[in-house]
Amino acid sequence: MLILKYDLGEVLECEPKIRECCEKEIKPPDGNKGSGDCCYDEWTAEYKEIDARYKKADKTVTYLTERLSHLTAQRDMWKIWKDEMDKACDYSKKICRQLEIVLHHNARISQNEFLTKRAINLLFCMLRDFFMQIDLLKKKYDSMANCIKCLNNPALVSGQGIMVLIEDYGKKLDAVIQTRDALIEAIIMAIGIINNINKNVGHPSHHFGLNMVLKEWKKAFNCDGKNQEESEEKRKPEFGMEGYQRNTPEGEFEDTGLEPMFKFPICDSRYYKKIEGKYSEDTEDFNELSKWLLNETKHRDNLKALRDGLNSVISDPNVDPSKRCAK
Repeated sequence: MLILKYDLGEVLECEPKIRECCEKEIKPPDGNKGSGDCCYDEWTAEYKEIDARYKKADKTVTYLTERLSHLTAQRDMWKIWKDEMDKACDYSKKICRQLEIVLHHNARISQNEFLTKRAINLLFCMLRDFFMQIDLLKKKYDSMANCIKCLNNPALVSGQGIMVLIEDYGKKLDAVIQTRDALIEAIIMAIGIINNINKNVGHPSHHFGLNMVLKEWKKAFNCDGKNQEESEEKRKPEFGMEGYQRNTPEGEFEDTGLEPMFKFPICDSRYYKKIEGKYSEDTEDFNELSKWLLNETKHRDNLKALRDGLNSVISDPNVDPSKRCAK
């Protein structure tokens, strides 16, 4: 039974080829000359063409998917490494801020140490002068006591009259003299502590101590943000250029020219910009490839829908002449 019927009374001027396509009694010829149904043959040829285009589009989608997967992994690798360097850059800036705070406090400690040392020196001089005066008074007191003893005056008897006051004065004088050793020892200890603070903390104008260490760390992290651009010859080991050799001082590691050789701040280094550029480049490629894959996927799905539609038509026994005409 034909699925297509035409009213031949209305189609009087149809071409012979079309008329033959619509005749009932036509039978499929032998061999590869076609089915005898021009419509079916055209659908079959179109199906083969669409199927070939679909397979090609499917391979293109598969290739783009694999390429996008590889590009995604590579882009994510650059992203992870860039994020790690961003963290290192942020940490280095935080370290610089902390170094500034510690240096500020260190400068105040150094200033206080200087003033304290000067005050202790003045105190030591005052104590030395004070006890020199006490020693002089003691000497005069001893001289007066010897004089009274030599006079052997009955009016100057020990424990009576004015001798009570003189003897009491001598006892108090001895008590003051006994404090000298303890005070001098404390003063000397304080001077020693101040000198240790000065040696370990250091002064802004000194080339030793904690102050110098903090300055060296500040210099190492380039906290001042100075331009560290070097000559091209010195930059060679940073980018692994061949043929770079230099004499290695004793105690230093040999510069093999491997990268990365970070410079602070890391976010301003050439290596960071290199990684950032690769990440940006891969991101652009990823976006373009994603759009391309989306378009190719839509194109493949359209071809698949068209191929499946043609396949369902030419597989229908009411359309296939080999099955239809056999009835």
